[in-house]
Amino acid sequence: MNAIGVASRAKGAPARIPRPMRRAVRGSAFVESLLAVPVVLLLGLGALQWALLLHARTAAEYALIEAARAGSVGQARPEAIEAGLARGFMPYWFGVDAGQSWAGAVAASNALLREGIAAGWVRWVQLSPTVESFADWGEPARDAGGYPMAGTVEIPNDNLQWAGLRAPAGGVADMRGDEPIGAGSGQTLNDANLLKLELRYGVPMIVPLVGRIAVWVMRIADACVAPSGLTLGTVDLGVPEPLAEPRAWACPVYLAPDASGNPVPRWPVRVAATMRMQSPARRSAATPARTQSAVRGGAAGTGVFAGPDPSPGQRASSSGAWLPPGAGASAAGVPVAPPDAAADDSPAPVSGATASALASGVHSGLDRPAAGWLELGGERTFSVPGACT
Repeated sequence: MNAIGVASRAKGAPARIPRPMRRAVRGSAFVESLLAVPVVLLLGLGALQWALLLHARTAAEYALIEAARAGSVGQARPEAIEAGLARGFMPYWFGVDAGQSWAGAVAASNALLREGIAAGWVRWVQLSPTVESFADWGEPARDAGGYPMAGTVEIPNDNLQWAGLRAPAGGVADMRGDEPIGAGSGQTLNDANLLKLELRYGVPMIVPLVGRIAVWVMRIADACVAPSGLTLGTVDLGVPEPLAEPRAWACPVYLAPDASGNPVPRWPVRVAATMRMQSPARRSAATPARTQSAVRGGAAGTGVFAGPDPSPGQRASSSGAWLPPGAGASAAGVPVAPPDAAADDSPAPVSGATASALASGVHSGLDRPAAGWLELGGERTFSVPGACT
């Protein structure tokens, strides 16, 4: 060893690594990379798939809000709700650069929605109003001319600020402020005028590998299939444990087919939307029975009253007389007239015979009450159907 080498080593200069050792270091780095790359790749693909799921959920929420808006102005008709749902999904399904007109994109979205409903990866349900809501608060529907529509029942949507003046046909279960709660629906009139929808949508798992593994895990977790193991190359992924409360509704979604009939891995998402009705809700085939009190509150009865508008705080008895604030109630909770109601100077209500005639849709030959039976202009609490002939 020369003097220069001795001096360099004395100053702390690194010694050269022999070649066999350098080759060994390179080999260990390759093994470490081989082990790390699959893990990093799976994490990256998982993050990408998760971001796509969040995007799809946001799109589903927007689409359901559009469906609720369309239903709120369309008497809660299923065709109006589905038209709004297709319109809401259109930007997500076809984007803004689809190379077709807006009307064409909406038509294609409608077709895809029908396909999804038939295949099971799209399903919407109406939670409220329910059959019991219509039993408590339903009235015969009327057309634009005010004439009854045979076989059609709707929940009134006008003058909701005076909802406490109506009584539910099924009886009063309780009071919420001045508003009665229907015994059958558990709703007030204002509550029954809330359209509540739920959407179940299967998001396609398009990211390779990760999507299929996630669907395999969740199908076992939701008890859709018997537990079984899965291996990824030489890696044993084990057997997932079923959930304590499996989601049976998700099973048809996981492998719902596409247009060609091929199963597609999908991730089920469930969203809900509530919208105030802007038109009278009409009962349809999509109206559910009350399986839960989704929206507590109800709607109004069918009483017809004459005379001036009541003051705030008043409500009507079952006989049609106005009750002042604080008036008593019967044992069943239905407002009753005070003992001196007969001596009250307020106008008398429409007689039972006249009310029955009005509800029956007879438009001529009615026995009109005394002068003042019709008033034009101003805000009336309730209209008198059939009064204008």
